[in-house]
Amino acid sequence: MRTVGILGGMGPEPAQALLERIKTAAKTGRRSEDVPLVVDLDTKLPSLVDGDGADPLPVLVDMAKRMQDSGAEALAMPCNASHQFAGQLAAAVDIPLLDMVLLTSKTACAAARKGEKVGVLGSPALQETGIFDAAINACGGEAVYPEDSDMLLDAIREIRATGPTPSVRNKVVQASHNLIWQGAHVQLMGCTEFSLLERALDPGAVKVDPLDVLAQAIVRFSRDQAA
Repeated sequence: MRTVGILGGMGPEPAQALLERIKTAAKTGRRSEDVPLVVDLDTKLPSLVDGDGADPLPVLVDMAKRMQDSGAEALAMPCNASHQFAGQLAAAVDIPLLDMVLLTSKTACAAARKGEKVGVLGSPALQETGIFDAAINACGGEAVYPEDSDMLLDAIREIRATGPTPSVRNKVVQASHNLIWQGAHVQLMGCTEFSLLERALDPGAVKVDPLDVLAQAIVRFSRDQAA
């Protein structure tokens, strides 16, 4: 079994949720078959949602190097927005990054019908940086976003402050309805905090959860299995 390093610090809940998803994806009750992990929750990491504009890349690089030195053979990062730094991060170490954005985009494209749009539910930073646009375009799809991006930003701030409340769920459901109206039935949870919500999509939507996709990729890598 190969060791994977988890870059945290973007909020403890998504990191904890990823660990639970890894356990589920591993489907084993035997400790000898558990995925070996190194987890770094560095609270000095600037927020991409409510930060002061400070560059998070130096902190991410320090975390990655610490995990490489601790024996990690690959890295994973349970934050979609932070993947705007994926290239620089991968270049700073000698181990691969299991890119959640690329993996999730491929999964979403595979779930969508030919020519169908893929909806992205997340912070405005995702649309501004275009990381999902590039990844989804590369697999033959087209990314679309809810028209009211400020409502989703409010939902992210609320879930970080008070947890996955009914108010947060209602905001995400409204955004999901809007994506259906735009023709995007396949919808990915572009903010990992939204992965903590239950029944947060339009009933007609097909959910693609990046935490599930990343957890499965981590298990495959650890077991040295092909993707």
